[in-house]
Amino acid sequence: MNIALITPYFPDEHTIDSGIANHYRLLAESLAVRGNRIVVIHVRGRYDDEQEAFGEYELSPNITVLTFKVKAPALVLRLFKNKWAIIDAALKLKCMRVTSRSLNKIIKQYNIDVIETSSYFSLCYFTLHKKIKAPLAVRVSTTFSQMMKEHYPFKSRGMDLIAAMEIAFIKKSKHLITHAYSHAEEIGRLYGINANRFDIIPHGVNLPETDAYKKDHSTIKVLYTGRLEYRKGTDVLLAAIPLVLKENPGILFELIGHDPNNQYQTWFEQDNEERILRQVIFRGRIASSDLADAYRNCDIFVAPSRYESFGIIFIEAMSYGKPVIGCEVGGVPDIIADNYNGLFADTADAQSLADRILTLAADEALREQMGANARKTVENKFTGQKLASNSLKYYQTLQAQS
Repeated sequence: MNIALITPYFPDEHTIDSGIANHYRLLAESLAVRGNRIVVIHVRGRYDDEQEAFGEYELSPNITVLTFKVKAPALVLRLFKNKWAIIDAALKLKCMRVTSRSLNKIIKQYNIDVIETSSYFSLCYFTLHKKIKAPLAVRVSTTFSQMMKEHYPFKSRGMDLIAAMEIAFIKKSKHLITHAYSHAEEIGRLYGINANRFDIIPHGVNLPETDAYKKDHSTIKVLYTGRLEYRKGTDVLLAAIPLVLKENPGILFELIGHDPNNQYQTWFEQDNEERILRQVIFRGRIASSDLADAYRNCDIFVAPSRYESFGIIFIEAMSYGKPVIGCEVGGVPDIIADNYNGLFADTADAQSLADRILTLAADEALREQMGANARKTVENKFTGQKLASNSLKYYQTLQAQS
């Protein structure tokens, strides 16, 4: 098939760590390996160091990447130069217009059979109001509205408009995909969309080499990755650490991810004595190669999120053969099977989390068995090959219906 993937994020020199970008890179590569021809339509803002408005390159013999680099309208920049939220909303609207103007031409040029796009930033919003010559599937992850609730400590009519357009885009789209039925139910509850309208295609990850695991267990290492924030349960983990170290003072904790203004690290350092601080490393954002090493070298992975629409961090850790600890929320139960490949802690309960960490830290055989089961889970359900296979079956159904 000839497949177009339309996304606001795709890995390049400016996009280093994005779940949407990583999904579409893996999907493109996994589909291409199966002999399909992939065109990635990457529509994003133009950075100050970029002069050109368009770029094209071959990622591999079967993958072409078309990057549209968009600037907010000059009039908006002049009138609202200090109003970044208004400028950002105008930029996103222009990205939608660029996508709409370009899409049919690309469909014709590359003989596109089917299109997948992310609902995030609604790049194909305006295409709903014109006839396009290929079926369009919309993948819904965490919505912009959900992100605003977590990350934006202010109200903005411009941002509210973009959030509302995404929900309208989802409601009006004929073909919807998401990664877990629990997330489809959450979207349905929040926005009045029938959860049964969604087809479920889980995310995937690339499998690392099977012999790339830590062998030395003299120091138990507990790893957390992800943004440090309330939704991710960072406060719960930080409260659990002293409880763990009271019982087992040799355990080492490593926290990787963006901590805005270092606020969680600062709070933790203010609240705890030196013997505890010595056992906790805050690494901030790191390169992907260093993140791979962190997964290899840990013994236990933990992420006590209050909500995860899916939880790709768990399958990343599990792909390295690591037992995981999470909470029974959102899409996480689709990944973690309690007492098989990991453990569930009670949501927002630091003592429960500490108890689960201590259980795994005390039993090497249990860690190894759960780690082996974790790897099997990923191999059976969450590889790039599975993602491509499930997506291709879905695309073929859409093509047959069109």
